[in-house]
Amino acid sequence: MATNYFNITGVREGINGPAVPLRQEIRALQSTNPDMFNIYILGLQRMQSLPKTDRLSWFQIGGIHGRPYAAWDNVRGNGNASGYCTHSSILFLPWHRPYLALFEQSLFENVKAAVAAFPPGPTKDKFTRLVPSFRMPYWDWAADARIPDFVLKNETIEVETANGKQTIRNPLYSHSFGSIDRREFPERPYNTWLNTVRYPNTTNINPNDKGSPTQVAAGMQQQSSPSQGNFYNLRDRIYALLSRNNYQNFAYFSNDGWNNNGSADDYDSLESVHNTIHGTIGGGGHMSTPAYAGFDPIFWLHHTNVDRIFALWQVLNPDSYVVDQRAANSTFWSNANSTEGANTALVPFHQNNTTYWTSLTCRNLKNFGSTYPELVDWGVVGPTQVRTNVQRAVQTLYGRTAPVNRVLGQAPGAIGTSILSFSQPGVPVTVGGSGIPQTDGPGDEKTEGYVPTQSHYGQSEQQPIQSESTGLPDLIKDVSSGEIGQSLKEFMLISHFRYFCNIRVDKYDAGGSFNVHIFLGEFTDDPTQRAYDDNLVGTFSIFANDPETTGCEKCQNEAETGLTVTGSIPLTGALLDRIPLDRIPELSSLEPENVIPYLQSKLHWRCNKPDDTPIPREEITTLKVGVASVPVQVPTPDHLLPKYGEWRPQYEVTAGRKAGLAEGDDL
Repeated sequence: MATNYFNITGVREGINGPAVPLRQEIRALQSTNPDMFNIYILGLQRMQSLPKTDRLSWFQIGGIHGRPYAAWDNVRGNGNASGYCTHSSILFLPWHRPYLALFEQSLFENVKAAVAAFPPGPTKDKFTRLVPSFRMPYWDWAADARIPDFVLKNETIEVETANGKQTIRNPLYSHSFGSIDRREFPERPYNTWLNTVRYPNTTNINPNDKGSPTQVAAGMQQQSSPSQGNFYNLRDRIYALLSRNNYQNFAYFSNDGWNNNGSADDYDSLESVHNTIHGTIGGGGHMSTPAYAGFDPIFWLHHTNVDRIFALWQVLNPDSYVVDQRAANSTFWSNANSTEGANTALVPFHQNNTTYWTSLTCRNLKNFGSTYPELVDWGVVGPTQVRTNVQRAVQTLYGRTAPVNRVLGQAPGAIGTSILSFSQPGVPVTVGGSGIPQTDGPGDEKTEGYVPTQSHYGQSEQQPIQSESTGLPDLIKDVSSGEIGQSLKEFMLISHFRYFCNIRVDKYDAGGSFNVHIFLGEFTDDPTQRAYDDNLVGTFSIFANDPETTGCEKCQNEAETGLTVTGSIPLTGALLDRIPLDRIPELSSLEPENVIPYLQSKLHWRCNKPDDTPIPREEITTLKVGVASVPVQVPTPDHLLPKYGEWRPQYEVTAGRKAGLAEGDDL
């Protein structure tokens, strides 16, 4: 008898020709479309209440990501391995796309059922009109990493229900397991906590631990705020991934596996940045480990944003995608030493009863009936205009025109004369006019009479959430009003040096997830406070199961063979905080002759577990930390994203130091 598999189609309602409903930023959704937000909360509440035996329940869909390592939808594969995990793999991003579509499909049906339960009347009519255009939201942590209180802090939330206004348990705050079956969750403390928890007390285990929202908020603040030590690090990392020419290669952009190609320019990846969100929010709780992360409600907001950034990258790089790579270790479905590629089945996700989704078939997000605000393409002149819209969105949301805006506005001596050898004096720079596009987001500029519309079946008009960036217009104002010579306006606007701290380590060297904190300057003596230090520049997070206790055989094999992962922390923004002469005289510019000696004395790194427990560096024997520099041409009217020159490893910064990269080490 044939098995009746669940067909993942995405949500098919609300589609009107080429126009599909938008996945909206959650803060924009809550503030501009409270009725849609209301039915979203009702759908989450209903989905979380489904019995865990239901294949579309919160428990079963969340469990696909890890524990309980059971066959979902009767998809049984390689009997020698457990878990569908595709982390540190060429399939990392494509695999999560149908996974998100499955979640969205189930959530949509629960939204629909929750609205259907309302008694006849104007409230039901209002909500019913909204249902077809409902899609799950995302949380753009790169534009603004602050977590809204209705996700992080509020245990209850007031909503309009079928029985009138009620205060209910907040389904965004946590998920309740009801009870724990220790055969499904064998590891302590996860077999004790009755709810998902962020930043729990891992010393005194309490089944009802509510975690520490304050510590989560503080950790995210340090990853994203313009404090002395950290200048919008998450935003800088995403901007680099979406703008640097070396990340036009999908294999480099997508996952955190070490390329080991002798180059210093491809250490970061979208997966590596994604890991930092897991590590910072989890704090030793469910989000900290792949086996349990899928149960936390914020997982879905986070991963929808990861998919969105993936989709933006696809528009910017339409000719690069999944390539064949050897999978050294087995998974639930594939054998060790098999080849993973664009046609590899993304199990356990069925497109129909006989066919799995593949990276090739899920390449176009709209196949799942959803899109994102920056990607509106119906009525657009053509793909070129969509690409231009995305370039402008990337520049507006994540570019900040830092470091150039701050160089010219606060420290005109920051760019030395040698950089002119990389400049293009022939490129015109308009300092007070319209030479550089001035836009508040994608779709604002009219193109041959077209204005992108995002209204759809009652869905409110929404631009992506605006970051706190200064933006290109501010750059123009800073230059035109400052005491900067005309030659600087015309030439120094073009280029400058940027610096990155590159990190690599064996993924399982600490026996599970851990963080490498990067500092510029003195930092706290209290190792439990490193993640909140003013001189923290950024954090490289390793997102890994404990190979000693996990049921993931792929993870165990990777630990045995020594899987190396990488990440990169931008240093330029933090350096610019220190350039003004009245603060640090020895750092008077971004020229290597000034920056390298400064980094030799001020760059530091330390390791901690997600719960802030320190790890001595000598215990992480495979850790290597290095620095690289590159000259950069900033955006101009002809090039909406920056252009990067030749990368150079700066071995002298870290050579001879504990875990420091030295000449002769592999890049």
